[in-house]
Amino acid sequence: MIASVFNYMKDRLSHTQRYSIAQYSLSHEDSFRITMLIKHLIFAASFCVVHAYFTLPGKCPADVQLQQEFRLADFFGKWYQAYHYSSDEQQQNNCSVLELQTKPSGIYLNQSRIDRGLFHRYSIAKLEIPSNLEDAAKLNVKFFFENAPRRLRIRRYPFSVLATNYQYYATVYTCQYSPLTDKHFIYIWILSRNPILNDVSKELATKPLSQLGIDVTKIKKDDLTRCTPKYYEDSQTEPMTFRYPVPV
Repeated sequence: MIASVFNYMKDRLSHTQRYSIAQYSLSHEDSFRITMLIKHLIFAASFCVVHAYFTLPGKCPADVQLQQEFRLADFFGKWYQAYHYSSDEQQQNNCSVLELQTKPSGIYLNQSRIDRGLFHRYSIAKLEIPSNLEDAAKLNVKFFFENAPRRLRIRRYPFSVLATNYQYYATVYTCQYSPLTDKHFIYIWILSRNPILNDVSKELATKPLSQLGIDVTKIKKDDLTRCTPKYYEDSQTEPMTFRYPVPV
């Protein structure tokens, strides 16, 4: 009797183990398929996003004339975005304020914006200064995103000064090229030392845009009626003025 019970329990245990192993194998295989499917979906979604952001054909414009004898010290302080241009036509950087700040670890660009007239958001990047004086206006900004995947935590973007008189206006542009789509993205800041830019300064600020092939009539004026936020973000967010050229 005891032997019969023992054999019965042994058979049941063996059956359970075989079932568990088969179930585990099936689950593992399904998990692999699901993982691959998710990767394909993410890539497809990323491709669509990249395709939506990068709309201008070919690479970024070459031999762009920047501000001659650019003086970074005179560029310091607060700048208000009076007008802007985004080649993907996504107007997501309204009421933006740019300010260069000095910290013990270097010079930083603090860029803020008001989302949907409600949320005050900001992003901070370290300014990289060229060693060659002839390229003084050819700056770069370096963002660090702590919660991003390791290879995407540090992102660099060009931040080039096309024109400025330091006291009233400045024109800055960035361009990113996507090898994935063979297209590029351009964002342009028309900056003012005051929230409102006068007509003379606007004309001078938009003059360099012709070399980029940009129609001046397509620049957008910031909506000052939506510049009073109700909520303030405690941590920095992704800037809406730069586009990463590969699927994130």
